[in-house]
Amino acid sequence: MKFSKENFGWIFISASLLLLLAIAIYLGVSGWFFQNDVSYSTDLELGKTVVTNIAKNQASAVSLNFDGSYLPGERLPQIISVKNVDASDSLYVRAKVFVYTGDNVTLDVDIISTINWTKNDDGYYYFNELLNPDVSASLCSFIIINKDSNFSSKKMYILNVVFESLSSSQQVEQIWGVNPTENV
Repeated sequence: MKFSKENFGWIFISASLLLLLAIAIYLGVSGWFFQNDVSYSTDLELGKTVVTNIAKNQASAVSLNFDGSYLPGERLPQIISVKNVDASDSLYVRAKVFVYTGDNVTLDVDIISTINWTKNDDGYYYFNELLNPDVSASLCSFIIINKDSNFSSKKMYILNVVFESLSSSQQVEQIWGVNPTENV
């Protein structure tokens, strides 16, 4: 085949397709193209004290990044507190702690909670008293990776703590199914 003006278009298209095919094969074989690295960014750092604010009948969440290099059963130092910013009402408060893996999967984690929190069968930690206005309550001092968790050291995970509150005038037992100020 001669290189002429008539054949130049076909030669250019063939060479371009051949180059694209080579790049696709390289990326497919190397795994770079299919790499699934979930790296979310949060403002909070693991190990630093975290205080989140909550008002009546609201939810508030705290998220912390950590890599999968932590071993099952390992204790991670983390103080997480909640503060009632409602100026006039005491609150019922509960918290849920879990890890989001990035694959639309959540994993439970354990915490070493303070004496005022009790874990119920529904997976929530309930504050045993009403949280008075402008008062903080510490939920935990350590987070413990469950022994059956299997994290990849090459991935990032998100630890989520979701606090929920109800006004002291609400029928907490009808809404949550439990009264946290009584024995949970």
